[in-house]
Amino acid sequence: MILNSGLARRLKPLTDNTHKSLLQVGNKTILERQIEAFVKCGFMDFLITTGPFEDKIQAHIKEKFPNITVTYVNNPLYDKTNYIYSMWLAREKMHDDIILLHGDLVFEDSVVEKIIKQEKSSVIVDYDEPLPEKDFKGLIINNEIKQIGLDIFGENAAFLLPLYYWTQADMERWMKEIDSFVEQHETNCYAENAFNQISSEIHLHPLAIKNEFCMEIDTYEDLQKANKLLKLPKKSLA
Repeated sequence: MILNSGLARRLKPLTDNTHKSLLQVGNKTILERQIEAFVKCGFMDFLITTGPFEDKIQAHIKEKFPNITVTYVNNPLYDKTNYIYSMWLAREKMHDDIILLHGDLVFEDSVVEKIIKQEKSSVIVDYDEPLPEKDFKGLIINNEIKQIGLDIFGENAAFLLPLYYWTQADMERWMKEIDSFVEQHETNCYAENAFNQISSEIHLHPLAIKNEFCMEIDTYEDLQKANKLLKLPKKSLA
């Protein structure tokens, strides 16, 4: 499941006429890199939430990956809500265990190979990276993620990359809490806010990467950094 329903305001004017996932990183779009990495591992079924430029996303995937199956769920309130609402709209399309990732994440193949081997709910963390101001961090206690957010710092915090493996049972529990948020009209927040409310009931484990390329593209500076890193000699980049 790829979350691609955002406006990417911080990347304007690059995203005035196209979706962030369709921006080029290296010689491929972000979305192409993501899908290609999973197809290499045998995945052929994708669930993608969309907002603006859904037609361009669909056309791009049809051109690059004509043999995969994609279910699209459009969020018509993409300019008023966050992806917690997009996930809620897609709730009836989620079946079995699920890999969930944000649509602005770029990574090398080895990161995907790690996450798909998990049997317990897990999320990618990088213990070696300094804690960023603008990105997700995870509060880790007894090797479990107990809180996810932007304002988490300290010795038990780690840089978290939003690439998750969720068991069906844990995803259903998270979605139940997301449903409660939507019922209370709390839709302009991160879905992880709902996770934080019931984290004691879900065993979400950190999955560490080391010296592996994985980053979110939120700003023009991120785009420049990703392009620079992709030019360095790295094995098996997605």
